[in-house]
Amino acid sequence: MVAASTAIAAANQQAQPVASAVPTVTIEGYDVDFTLPTAAKAGCMVCHEDEDLTRVRDGRVISYFVDPDRFSQSAHGLIQCTGCHLDFAFSAPHEQLGTDWSSVAKSACGNCHREQAIAVGRGAHRLEVTPTAAPAEEAEPRPLCGDCHGSHEIEFLTDDPQGRAALHARGWEICGRCHQDYWDSYNDYYHGAAYKRGATDAPACWDCHGFHEILPAEDRNSMVNERRLVETCATCHPDANEAYVDYARFIHGREEISEQIFLSRMMQWMRETIGGLFGR
Repeated sequence: MVAASTAIAAANQQAQPVASAVPTVTIEGYDVDFTLPTAAKAGCMVCHEDEDLTRVRDGRVISYFVDPDRFSQSAHGLIQCTGCHLDFAFSAPHEQLGTDWSSVAKSACGNCHREQAIAVGRGAHRLEVTPTAAPAEEAEPRPLCGDCHGSHEIEFLTDDPQGRAALHARGWEICGRCHQDYWDSYNDYYHGAAYKRGATDAPACWDCHGFHEILPAEDRNSMVNERRLVETCATCHPDANEAYVDYARFIHGREEISEQIFLSRMMQWMRETIGGLFGR
């Protein structure tokens, strides 16, 4: 018995506390430096489901909040964050990433949606890259996938009328923000004015101009090139003919053309009135 007690006492004297494998950190707001325990969505949402997760940059308050409910119900709700945020380091608050992380996420869509990415590469919104030249600071920025489609709240479109209706209503957000002049001039009664009033059967920009492979109007393959207008109009108007081509100029030019017609009629009236006074 004495020997057993002596052995136990010796063992207790030799026992030492084991150091934890998990580093201890002091958390002050979000000024922390740690490694998340998982690269899955749950790890990211530890911080990003907090509505108060913001930073101030250039005098603006920027929110990094991701609504977990909207994200889970979106078209990409089952995809892990790193499926779009490629090569993302988990050291918070991601200072080493600079500002390029946003561009990476907005263009990562092409890894899954290859056909659409190739189509964009053929259109007017493609990125112009010259390997031997430095990018010009004054170069016009080109939209990336996420600039038009959004990010964490992208709607289902396939076999989903509600999602397609939501997309249809976003003409200003998707196109108008960059093409302000064309948005303002899109006000003919049957198309633009009706669309802006919320008519669900009025065409959004991409119903006429196309999507992904959008081409300038002067391009012979463009959906709004004169040689293809009958075909384009026929998608909504099965009886489309050349008369529709004549009307097409009113879609973005109603005010200008109406003003020209008014001035023309005024000149005609003046000629007839003055000519009548002098017996001509």
